[in-house]
Amino acid sequence: MTRYRPSLTVSILAFLGLLLMLTWLLFSLLAFKTAANDLYAQKGEHARTLLKAFASLLPDSIPTYPEGFLPTDSQAARYIQKLSEESAFSRLTLLDVNGKVIFSSGREGSDLYAPFEGLAKTIDGSYIRPDGSAVVHLMTIIREGEAVGKAGLLLSLAPEKARLYRSRQLLMAYFALDFILLLGLGSFVLTRIVVNPINRLLTATEKITGGQYGQLLKVSGSAELALLANAFNEMASALYNKDLQVNEQMAALKQANSDLHQAREETLRTEKMASIGLLAAGMAHEIGTPLASIMGYAELSAGEMPDNPTIQDYTRRISADCSRIDRIVRGLLDFSRPRTPGGENADIREVVLSTCDLMTEQGVFKHLHLCTEIAEGLLPVSCDQYQLQQVMLNLLLNSRDATPAGGTITITAGRDGVYIRVDVKDNGSGITDESMKHIFDPFFTTKAPGKGTGLGLAISARIIEGFGGRITAVSKVGKGSCFTLWLPLAQAEKRIET
Repeated sequence: MTRYRPSLTVSILAFLGLLLMLTWLLFSLLAFKTAANDLYAQKGEHARTLLKAFASLLPDSIPTYPEGFLPTDSQAARYIQKLSEESAFSRLTLLDVNGKVIFSSGREGSDLYAPFEGLAKTIDGSYIRPDGSAVVHLMTIIREGEAVGKAGLLLSLAPEKARLYRSRQLLMAYFALDFILLLGLGSFVLTRIVVNPINRLLTATEKITGGQYGQLLKVSGSAELALLANAFNEMASALYNKDLQVNEQMAALKQANSDLHQAREETLRTEKMASIGLLAAGMAHEIGTPLASIMGYAELSAGEMPDNPTIQDYTRRISADCSRIDRIVRGLLDFSRPRTPGGENADIREVVLSTCDLMTEQGVFKHLHLCTEIAEGLLPVSCDQYQLQQVMLNLLLNSRDATPAGGTITITAGRDGVYIRVDVKDNGSGITDESMKHIFDPFFTTKAPGKGTGLGLAISARIIEGFGGRITAVSKVGKGSCFTLWLPLAQAEKRIET
């Protein structure tokens, strides 16, 4: 699986965007923390001022619980009533020297001790509530140098939080706008001065990879990109020159290799033919006479003891094996004997049909389906009809051996240029790719030992080549095989056609 890699523009813009976001995050944290601290400090100072004003309005004698409470018509009480009109005011509570409430005013539902709750410290000063919802200022009431009470003022921080929230939203909007502008401008600049030149270099490199070496570039941008383009142009020119040299050398090598291969094949073929010819001639001379004697004695034995089934079986086997030896020797002689066109012509339709009739009468295709598709009016071919029939017999017998019962063998014939094309096709077991390389070699066979000599296709190819034609084969294991004969038209017919 190919690993995903982002483009250069996406990578740079993503890095810039991440850097901008981190910068904004640090700045916003610092800015908002500083702003919040300033606002909370101002709120605490405001609470201290209000509470100090309240303390200055208290009477000289502070009552104690339960004997007395701060009168509601006192100046301090009236001041608190006016102070409660502020939206941030939550509660003000005055405690006596024993910590009991002697005066309290605040929003409905709030606790009398609200200014003192949740604080670990009770010394004078301004504090932020643990939940961050309000600011508290505590003040000890002093009379004649002694603490006679304690006052606490609780102011809500909701207005300050709303102000901070609006500021945060405004800053976020500014950041989003700046982020979009930066990415857009950065993308445009990067594309013009970096990405486009690199893309042109990449396109030219891909063309060179595909074999188009004549690529020259001129890119704008930084000095480094210009140097890279010059180096690329020099490399492309060098590769182009080298490619020309390599092509010339490859062409010369291919021609030399082809000549050597052809010469080698001719030499091997000549040596093989000479060896087989000598072998066949020697075998025919050395084996012929004793083989005839063996067959004669076998016939005499069979005639002298016609009622002995064992002797009859032995003589039959001796005769069969001697006939097989004779066929092998004759096949070697036929294969090694040079074939030259003799001027004979043959009717391909007549040869194919007569061969099929001959084999059908002998029961060769007893369990197979034989189909023929021969075009009407085919011109004669330049070959000997008996030798062509021998080739057809070999091909049909091979197809018969490779095709299971119920299979089909099809013979088609038709005109193809200056040739008559004959196809012998079956749906049998097929031939492996490795065996296909050697099927026309003498003594090569895929049949079981004793079932074939390996000379049938070799002799057939030799015969067809002697006619000036050729034989080809295609096969697929499990699908069947198709052998094709290309037989040249008779010379008189070729002249008439032209």
